[in-house]
Amino acid sequence: MQFKEIKIADLKEFLNSELYLSSKNIPITKQRALSQFANPRADKDAIALLIAINNNNEIIGFIGALPEKIPNISAKLTWNSCWWIDPNNGKQVAIPLFLKFLKNWNNLVMFRDLTDKTEQIIFRLNLFKKVKKLTGYRYFLRLNIAKILINKNKNFKYIKPVLQFVDFIFNKGFSLKNKSFLKPKNILFTANKIDKIDEESEKFILQNNKNELFKRSKKELNWILKQPWICSKSHKDANQFYYFSDVSAVFKNYVYKIYSNRTLVAVLFLTNNNGLVKVPYVYFLNGKESVVLAFLYQFLLHEKASSFFVINPKLQIAIEKNKNPFWHKKKIRKDFVVSKKLAALLPEKFTFQDGEGDFVFT
Repeated sequence: MQFKEIKIADLKEFLNSELYLSSKNIPITKQRALSQFANPRADKDAIALLIAINNNNEIIGFIGALPEKIPNISAKLTWNSCWWIDPNNGKQVAIPLFLKFLKNWNNLVMFRDLTDKTEQIIFRLNLFKKVKKLTGYRYFLRLNIAKILINKNKNFKYIKPVLQFVDFIFNKGFSLKNKSFLKPKNILFTANKIDKIDEESEKFILQNNKNELFKRSKKELNWILKQPWICSKSHKDANQFYYFSDVSAVFKNYVYKIYSNRTLVAVLFLTNNNGLVKVPYVYFLNGKESVVLAFLYQFLLHEKASSFFVINPKLQIAIEKNKNPFWHKKKIRKDFVVSKKLAALLPEKFTFQDGEGDFVFT
């Protein structure tokens, strides 16, 4: 067995290598590789992939890195963006692969959304700690029991028309109930959709992200807009398998500037992944939550979104205190986990956007 390191600078070349083209299980998709190559916070000599290869030249495990920088911290650090082990042939390399990954990044590693198994492994090493608990809510606007039940049990496909009819009836009722949110009363605003972060929106963002840990600017946000990881059509060979998300029927990024009384009061970065709308980056003036939500409700209904996810606490409070278009909600807890070595470098207090890590890409 051997480990192979792929640097940011070598990602394009790796896509054309014999190892990549002949592998059944690929460690990165074309769209992710090209996006990683363009990451403005990644040094070209940073290691983006660590791959375990057996004696038959087969990939039996890999770990992905998403290089990151935190203002006022000079050390090079990374997010873990994926960790896959071949369930049949790779179990013995899981820990050696991870320890090699930690060594490559000098133990300056961050995680989000750990699986139970991954959490057990990394905390057993006594090298990591949870530094922030993130509480999000997924709010539901539409019913989709046909898809949910069929995904759980294929036998439901025999009554799919009945289930779809139930969805249709309920969703028709929800649409009628929520018509008032399409034309909000007493809340006047103008929403301008933009293709990229411009000077006005960047100035506004920088004025409203001073307490954030990562402090995104125009350069990073425009990279994310231009280089998504999920595409509507796969760029990989049909015979190749990628364990993590890469294709969706619908995946779109949006950026809106919201004005009230001709004053810019909010900049919103939104994603729509097949009906699930998220707000990975949101910046707004204090007291303008009602304006932001008036726009968001209008946007969600125009998009025919099935659900909406948000972790911003101010928006969560405003949603709960006022009339909203949702019929159900689900609490989702996520932890921000970092190595103890990195935790010692972090400020005592900071705010956190939902898009951090690779969440904005999925």
